[in-house]
Amino acid sequence: MKMNNNIFVYLKTVLLLFSIVLSNELFSFDKDTLFICKTHGIKYQNITTAGKAVAWLWNFQSGSDSTGASFTSSTDSAPIPVFYNTAGIFLTTIKTTFSTGADSFDQVIVVVRDWPMPKFYFPDDTGFCAGAGMQITLNTTAFPNLNYLWNTGAATRSISVNSAGTYSVILTIQAGTDICETVYDTVDVTTYPSPSVNLGPDKFMCQNQVIVLNAGGGAGDVYLWQPDNEVTKTINVSMPGIYKVRVTNADGCFAEDEVEMLDSCPHYVFVPNAVSPNEDLLNDLFTKVWNFKPKEYTFRIFNRWGELLYETNDINAGWDCKFNS
Repeated sequence: MKMNNNIFVYLKTVLLLFSIVLSNELFSFDKDTLFICKTHGIKYQNITTAGKAVAWLWNFQSGSDSTGASFTSSTDSAPIPVFYNTAGIFLTTIKTTFSTGADSFDQVIVVVRDWPMPKFYFPDDTGFCAGAGMQITLNTTAFPNLNYLWNTGAATRSISVNSAGTYSVILTIQAGTDICETVYDTVDVTTYPSPSVNLGPDKFMCQNQVIVLNAGGGAGDVYLWQPDNEVTKTINVSMPGIYKVRVTNADGCFAEDEVEMLDSCPHYVFVPNAVSPNEDLLNDLFTKVWNFKPKEYTFRIFNRWGELLYETNDINAGWDCKFNS
Protein backbone atom coordinates (compact mmCIF):
# COMPACT_ATOMS: atom_id res chain seq x y z
CA MET A 1 0.00 0.00 0.00
CA LYS A 2 1.16 3.63 -0.37
CA MET A 3 0.32 7.01 1.07
CA ASN A 4 -0.02 10.15 -1.06
CA ASN A 5 -0.22 12.86 1.62
CA ASN A 6 0.59 16.28 0.19
CA ILE A 7 3.00 18.54 2.04
CA PHE A 8 1.95 22.13 2.52
CA VAL A 9 4.74 24.70 2.94
CA TYR A 10 4.17 28.28 3.93
CA LEU A 11 6.94 30.70 2.94
CA LYS A 12 7.12 33.70 5.23
CA THR A 13 8.89 36.91 4.39
CA VAL A 14 10.25 39.77 6.49
CA LEU A 15 12.63 37.63 8.55
CA LEU A 16 10.05 34.87 9.07
CA LEU A 17 10.62 31.13 8.62
CA PHE A 18 8.96 28.47 6.52
CA SER A 19 6.25 26.35 8.11
CA ILE A 20 5.06 22.85 7.13
CA VAL A 21 1.63 21.37 7.47
CA LEU A 22 1.80 17.57 7.26
CA SER A 23 -1.06 15.30 8.30
CA ASN A 24 -2.84 18.27 9.91
CA GLU A 25 0.07 19.04 12.26
CA LEU A 26 1.98 22.33 12.17
CA PHE A 27 5.76 22.32 12.52
CA SER A 28 8.23 25.17 12.47
CA PHE A 29 10.28 24.84 9.26
CA ASP A 30 13.64 26.43 9.94
CA LYS A 31 15.72 24.57 7.33
CA ASP A 32 16.84 25.59 3.90
CA THR A 33 16.01 22.20 2.39
CA LEU A 34 12.71 20.35 2.07
CA PHE A 35 12.45 16.61 1.29
CA ILE A 36 9.37 15.20 -0.46
CA CYS A 37 8.39 12.15 -2.50
CA LYS A 38 8.08 12.17 -6.26
CA THR A 39 4.48 13.00 -7.44
CA HIS A 40 3.63 14.53 -4.07
CA GLY A 41 2.60 18.17 -3.88
CA ILE A 42 3.63 21.24 -1.91
CA LYS A 43 1.24 24.04 -0.99
CA TYR A 44 3.25 27.25 -0.76
CA GLN A 45 1.88 30.34 1.00
CA ASN A 46 3.46 33.71 1.66
CA ILE A 47 2.78 35.18 5.09
CA THR A 48 3.96 38.64 6.17
CA THR A 49 3.93 40.01 9.73
CA ALA A 50 5.33 43.46 9.04
CA GLY A 51 4.35 45.77 6.23
CA LYS A 52 1.75 45.30 3.53
CA ALA A 53 2.58 42.90 0.70
CA VAL A 54 1.07 43.94 -2.63
CA ALA A 55 2.75 41.61 -5.16
CA TRP A 56 4.30 38.16 -5.30
CA LEU A 57 6.45 36.38 -7.83
CA TRP A 58 7.02 32.67 -7.32
CA ASN A 59 9.33 30.46 -9.37
CA PHE A 60 9.03 26.68 -9.03
CA GLN A 61 11.87 24.89 -10.78
CA SER A 62 10.52 21.73 -12.57
CA GLY A 63 7.09 22.26 -10.96
CA SER A 64 3.81 20.81 -12.28
CA ASP A 65 0.15 21.13 -11.41
CA SER A 66 -2.02 18.21 -10.29
CA THR A 67 -2.62 17.15 -13.93
CA GLY A 68 1.10 16.95 -14.72
CA ALA A 69 1.15 20.16 -16.78
CA SER A 70 4.11 22.48 -16.29
CA PHE A 71 3.60 24.98 -13.47
CA THR A 72 6.78 26.92 -12.79
CA SER A 73 5.61 30.39 -11.71
CA SER A 74 2.78 32.21 -9.98
CA THR A 75 1.86 35.69 -8.84
CA ASP A 76 -0.59 34.57 -6.18
CA SER A 77 0.18 34.88 -2.48
CA ALA A 78 -0.98 31.27 -2.06
CA PRO A 79 -0.49 29.39 -5.34
CA ILE A 80 -2.15 26.11 -6.19
CA PRO A 81 -0.19 23.00 -4.98
CA VAL A 82 3.04 22.38 -6.85
CA PHE A 83 3.90 18.79 -7.75
CA TYR A 84 7.25 17.25 -8.69
CA ASN A 85 7.03 14.34 -11.11
CA THR A 86 10.75 13.61 -11.38
CA ALA A 87 13.36 12.98 -8.73
CA GLY A 88 16.06 15.57 -8.27
CA ILE A 89 17.05 18.76 -6.48
CA PHE A 90 15.09 21.89 -7.36
CA LEU A 91 14.89 25.50 -6.22
CA THR A 92 11.80 27.47 -5.25
CA THR A 93 12.10 31.28 -4.94
CA ILE A 94 9.74 34.10 -4.03
CA LYS A 95 9.97 37.85 -4.48
CA THR A 96 7.56 39.81 -2.28
CA THR A 97 6.87 43.47 -3.02
CA PHE A 98 5.52 45.74 -0.29
CA SER A 99 3.42 48.90 -0.46
CA THR A 100 6.56 50.93 0.28
CA GLY A 101 8.12 49.63 -2.94
CA ALA A 102 10.65 47.50 -1.06
CA ASP A 103 11.26 43.89 -2.14
CA SER A 104 12.00 40.81 -0.02
CA PHE A 105 13.52 37.61 -1.38
CA ASP A 106 13.51 34.06 -0.01
CA GLN A 107 14.12 30.56 -1.30
CA VAL A 108 14.03 26.86 -0.39
CA ILE A 109 15.77 23.83 -1.95
CA VAL A 110 13.40 20.96 -2.71
CA VAL A 111 14.87 17.44 -2.74
CA VAL A 112 12.51 15.03 -4.49
CA ARG A 113 13.00 11.32 -3.67
CA ASP A 114 12.24 8.66 -6.25
CA TRP A 115 9.78 5.84 -5.71
CA PRO A 116 7.83 3.43 -5.98
CA MET A 117 9.32 0.82 -3.73
CA PRO A 118 12.08 -1.23 -5.37
CA LYS A 119 11.31 -4.89 -5.78
CA PHE A 120 12.43 -7.20 -3.01
CA TYR A 121 12.07 -10.91 -2.41
CA PHE A 122 10.75 -11.93 0.95
CA PRO A 123 11.84 -15.41 2.10
CA ASP A 124 9.37 -18.27 1.83
CA ASP A 125 8.13 -19.83 5.05
CA THR A 126 11.11 -21.65 6.48
CA GLY A 127 12.54 -23.24 9.59
CA PHE A 128 15.67 -24.22 11.48
CA CYS A 129 16.90 -27.15 13.50
CA ALA A 130 16.12 -27.15 17.21
CA GLY A 131 18.80 -25.36 19.19
CA ALA A 132 20.33 -23.69 16.13
CA GLY A 133 18.56 -20.48 15.03
CA MET A 134 18.79 -18.78 11.64
CA GLN A 135 19.07 -15.51 9.72
CA ILE A 136 16.15 -13.96 7.84
CA THR A 137 17.46 -11.62 5.14
CA LEU A 138 15.50 -9.45 2.73
CA ASN A 139 16.86 -9.53 -0.80
CA THR A 140 16.31 -5.83 -1.37
CA THR A 141 18.13 -3.60 -3.82
CA ALA A 142 20.17 -0.69 -2.50
CA PHE A 143 17.85 2.30 -2.24
CA PRO A 144 18.27 5.64 -0.44
CA ASN A 145 15.96 6.26 2.52
CA LEU A 146 14.67 2.67 2.59
CA ASN A 147 13.84 1.88 6.20
CA TYR A 148 13.10 -1.48 7.85
CA LEU A 149 10.97 -2.14 10.90
CA TRP A 150 10.49 -5.74 12.11
CA ASN A 151 7.97 -6.85 14.68
CA THR A 152 11.01 -7.70 16.82
CA GLY A 153 11.93 -4.02 16.90
CA ALA A 154 14.96 -4.50 14.63
CA ALA A 155 15.58 -1.89 11.95
CA THR A 156 18.06 -3.85 9.83
CA ARG A 157 17.94 -5.69 6.50
CA SER A 158 18.34 -9.06 8.23
CA ILE A 159 17.52 -10.42 11.67
CA SER A 160 18.56 -13.45 13.73
CA VAL A 161 15.79 -15.65 15.09
CA ASN A 162 16.02 -18.54 17.54
CA SER A 163 12.37 -19.35 18.14
CA ALA A 164 9.44 -20.39 15.97
CA GLY A 165 6.78 -17.85 15.08
CA THR A 166 5.60 -15.30 12.53
CA TYR A 167 8.03 -12.53 11.70
CA SER A 168 6.82 -9.41 9.89
CA VAL A 169 8.53 -6.34 8.47
CA ILE A 170 7.43 -2.96 7.17
CA LEU A 171 9.61 -1.38 4.46
CA THR A 172 9.21 2.37 4.15
CA ILE A 173 10.60 4.84 1.66
CA GLN A 174 10.71 8.22 3.34
CA ALA A 175 11.70 11.74 2.30
CA GLY A 176 12.13 13.76 5.44
CA THR A 177 8.81 13.30 7.26
CA ASP A 178 7.01 12.51 4.00
CA ILE A 179 6.27 8.78 3.58
CA CYS A 180 6.47 7.83 -0.10
CA GLU A 181 5.42 4.19 0.09
CA THR A 182 5.24 1.24 2.49
CA VAL A 183 5.27 -2.53 1.96
CA TYR A 184 4.37 -5.15 4.57
CA ASP A 185 5.11 -8.88 4.52
CA THR A 186 5.52 -11.86 6.88
CA VAL A 187 7.35 -15.17 7.08
CA ASP A 188 6.43 -18.14 9.26
CA VAL A 189 9.38 -19.86 10.93
CA THR A 190 9.18 -23.45 12.18
CA THR A 191 11.52 -25.34 14.49
CA TYR A 192 12.51 -28.70 12.97
CA PRO A 193 13.21 -31.62 15.35
CA SER A 194 16.61 -33.27 15.34
CA PRO A 195 16.89 -37.06 14.96
CA SER A 196 17.43 -39.22 18.01
CA VAL A 197 20.58 -41.34 18.24
CA ASN A 198 21.93 -43.28 21.24
CA LEU A 199 24.68 -45.87 20.98
CA GLY A 200 24.46 -46.61 24.66
CA PRO A 201 27.26 -46.79 27.21
CA ASP A 202 30.81 -47.91 26.46
CA LYS A 203 31.07 -51.68 26.06
CA PHE A 204 33.63 -54.42 26.71
CA MET A 205 34.63 -56.88 24.00
CA CYS A 206 37.37 -59.16 22.77
CA GLN A 207 39.06 -58.86 19.40
CA ASN A 208 37.28 -60.84 16.68
CA GLN A 209 34.10 -60.86 18.74
CA VAL A 210 31.32 -59.35 16.61
CA ILE A 211 29.03 -56.74 18.21
CA VAL A 212 26.21 -54.92 16.38
CA LEU A 213 25.91 -51.14 16.84
CA ASN A 214 22.50 -49.60 16.01
CA ALA A 215 22.20 -45.84 15.39
CA GLY A 216 18.39 -45.78 15.59
CA GLY A 217 16.77 -42.82 13.83
CA GLY A 218 13.75 -42.87 11.54
CA ALA A 219 12.63 -43.27 7.95
CA GLY A 220 14.63 -41.21 5.49
CA ASP A 221 17.54 -40.65 7.84
CA VAL A 222 21.09 -40.70 6.46
CA TYR A 223 23.95 -42.29 8.40
CA LEU A 224 27.71 -41.79 8.44
CA TRP A 225 29.94 -43.86 10.73
CA GLN A 226 33.53 -43.31 11.71
CA PRO A 227 36.21 -44.52 11.42
CA ASP A 228 35.24 -46.58 8.33
CA ASN A 229 32.58 -44.34 6.66
CA GLU A 230 29.78 -46.94 6.71
CA VAL A 231 26.39 -45.49 5.71
CA THR A 232 24.00 -48.09 7.15
CA LYS A 233 21.78 -47.88 10.21
CA THR A 234 23.68 -50.74 11.90
CA ILE A 235 27.29 -51.87 11.67
CA ASN A 236 29.20 -54.91 12.92
CA VAL A 237 32.35 -54.17 14.91
CA SER A 238 35.00 -56.77 15.70
CA MET A 239 37.81 -54.60 17.03
CA PRO A 240 38.09 -52.42 20.12
CA GLY A 241 38.10 -48.67 19.49
CA ILE A 242 35.91 -45.57 19.36
CA TYR A 243 32.96 -45.65 16.95
CA LYS A 244 31.05 -42.47 16.02
CA VAL A 245 27.90 -41.90 13.98
CA ARG A 246 26.10 -38.86 12.57
CA VAL A 247 22.40 -39.20 11.72
CA THR A 248 20.85 -36.55 9.41
CA ASN A 249 17.10 -36.30 8.77
CA ALA A 250 15.16 -34.96 5.78
CA ASP A 251 15.13 -31.43 7.23
CA GLY A 252 18.92 -31.38 7.33
CA CYS A 253 19.05 -31.60 11.12
CA PHE A 254 21.56 -34.01 12.60
CA ALA A 255 22.55 -35.67 15.85
CA GLU A 256 25.76 -37.46 16.80
CA ASP A 257 26.87 -40.05 19.31
CA GLU A 258 29.89 -42.23 19.99
CA VAL A 259 30.74 -45.35 21.95
CA GLU A 260 34.06 -46.88 22.96
CA MET A 261 34.52 -50.61 22.62
CA LEU A 262 36.96 -51.58 25.36
CA ASP A 263 39.27 -54.56 24.98
CA SER A 264 38.53 -56.84 27.96
CA CYS A 265 40.38 -60.03 26.92
CA PRO A 266 43.99 -60.76 27.97
CA HIS A 267 46.52 -60.57 25.13
CA TYR A 268 48.89 -63.36 24.30
CA VAL A 269 51.67 -63.85 21.77
CA PHE A 270 53.03 -67.31 20.87
CA VAL A 271 56.34 -67.62 19.01
CA PRO A 272 57.48 -71.18 18.10
CA ASN A 273 60.98 -72.42 19.01
CA ALA A 274 61.33 -74.68 15.97
CA VAL A 275 60.34 -74.73 12.32
CA SER A 276 60.58 -77.33 9.48
CA PRO A 277 61.06 -75.47 6.18
CA ASN A 278 60.77 -78.54 3.93
CA GLU A 279 57.84 -77.14 1.94
CA ASP A 280 55.41 -79.81 3.12
CA LEU A 281 53.07 -77.00 4.17
CA LEU A 282 53.51 -77.96 7.84
CA ASN A 283 55.40 -75.42 9.95
CA ASP A 284 57.23 -74.14 6.86
CA LEU A 285 57.29 -70.53 8.14
CA PHE A 286 58.66 -69.10 11.33
CA THR A 287 55.84 -66.82 12.49
CA LYS A 288 53.84 -65.78 15.54
CA VAL A 289 50.32 -66.43 16.87
CA TRP A 290 48.30 -63.84 18.84
CA ASN A 291 44.74 -62.84 19.71
CA PHE A 292 44.88 -59.09 18.99
CA LYS A 293 45.73 -56.66 16.23
CA PRO A 294 48.54 -54.23 17.06
CA LYS A 295 48.53 -50.64 15.86
CA GLU A 296 52.20 -50.86 14.86
CA TYR A 297 54.16 -54.00 14.00
CA THR A 298 57.79 -54.91 13.30
CA PHE A 299 59.03 -58.55 13.27
CA ARG A 300 62.84 -59.18 13.39
CA ILE A 301 64.87 -62.38 13.72
CA PHE A 302 68.56 -62.34 14.76
CA ASN A 303 71.13 -65.14 15.01
CA ARG A 304 73.14 -65.80 18.14
CA TRP A 305 75.78 -63.29 17.07
CA GLY A 306 73.22 -60.50 16.75
CA GLU A 307 73.11 -60.53 12.98
CA LEU A 308 69.72 -59.56 11.51
CA LEU A 309 68.36 -62.47 9.50
CA TYR A 310 64.82 -61.29 8.73
CA GLU A 311 62.64 -58.20 9.16
CA THR A 312 59.08 -57.33 8.10
CA ASN A 313 56.26 -54.93 8.91
CA ASP A 314 53.69 -57.17 7.23
CA ILE A 315 51.44 -58.47 9.98
CA ASN A 316 50.64 -61.61 7.95
CA ALA A 317 54.19 -62.47 6.82
CA GLY A 318 56.52 -65.18 8.23
CA TRP A 319 60.18 -66.23 7.70
CA ASP A 320 60.88 -69.15 5.41
CA CYS A 321 64.25 -69.67 7.14
CA LYS A 322 66.21 -68.52 4.09
CA PHE A 323 68.97 -65.93 4.46
CA ASN A 324 70.46 -63.93 1.61
CA SER A 325 68.98 -66.34 -0.87
